[in-house]
Amino acid sequence: MTEIEIVERPPSLVVGLPVLARFQDLGTLVPAAWRSLAGTLGGRHPDTLAELSVDLGDGRYHETVGVLLELDAGAAPFPGAVGSLVPGGRWAQVPHDGPTRTIADTFGRLLAWIEEQGEHAGPHKLDTGYRLDGGAERHVLAVGLRAAPPA
Repeated sequence: MTEIEIVERPPSLVVGLPVLARFQDLGTLVPAAWRSLAGTLGGRHPDTLAELSVDLGDGRYHETVGVLLELDAGAAPFPGAVGSLVPGGRWAQVPHDGPTRTIADTFGRLLAWIEEQGEHAGPHKLDTGYRLDGGAERHVLAVGLRAAPPA
């Protein structure tokens, strides 16, 4: 995958730590949640770490930083973890190989592409590919698509 594409994703869960905040506070609170998650996992490194963002409106967001699991995966990866549903359906996605500080720029490019295609972005954004060990990261950024609003 080198370019933006539309894919079908099955429903899944991001199980981890929740962050409820206004947009301007996410830059501080989300990295703190990742640090807390690293301490909680204590050296265990799940295969797929992810961040799910849900736009709640009025500049408020619900983020979950944690482990991406199949919907029927069962047990939470650590005590106190919460699960956030990643809805199944059509998603636009693109790889991101740059530094994490430029992820917002890549999401911006993805959102512009969605609009150019006549598609409609939904409130869910998914970012997979995080590593707790500081190793090189290849992220896949995805935005859930929704049906066109009624005319």
